[in-house]
Amino acid sequence: MNRKVLSYAFKLLSKKDYFKAELKDKLIRKGFDQEEVEEVIFYLEKNGYIDDIKLKERYKEILLEKGKSPLYIKKKLYSKGVNSPEISYEEEFQTAYNLLKTKYRKEKEFNTVVKFLKNRGFSCSVIMEVVNKFLEEEE
Repeated sequence: MNRKVLSYAFKLLSKKDYFKAELKDKLIRKGFDQEEVEEVIFYLEKNGYIDDIKLKERYKEILLEKGKSPLYIKKKLYSKGVNSPEISYEEEFQTAYNLLKTKYRKEKEFNTVVKFLKNRGFSCSVIMEVVNKFLEEEE
C-alpha cells in the first residue's frame, strides 16, 4: 500500500467525513494510481475509517432537522455518489410540520402554505395532511 495515498486520505478525512465514492474520486483527481486508491479505500473501509451506511444516516438526520424534503436528500446524496436512505412517511410528515411551525407563524392562507411545501419537494399526501393539521391548530 502506498503511504502517500494513505497519508493524503487521512489528511482529507481529518477535515470532514467522506463517502467511499467521494474519497475515491478525490484521490484519483489528485493523480494517484487507480489500484493504489482501491487498496487504500479497502483498508480504510475495513478498519472503520469510512462507513457509508453510518454517514448516510447521519446526513439524513441532519438534513431532516434542517427541514429538507426527501427529494432534496436524495438529490444531495446522489451527487455524492451514494444511493439515498429510506425516509418513512412519519419522518417526512414531522419534518414538514416542524418547517411550517418555524416559517409560518402568522401566515394562514391554505394555498400559500401548500405552495411553500410543494416547492420544497414534499409529497402531496404529506403536504395535505400537514397543512390541514397546521391550519386546524392555528385557528
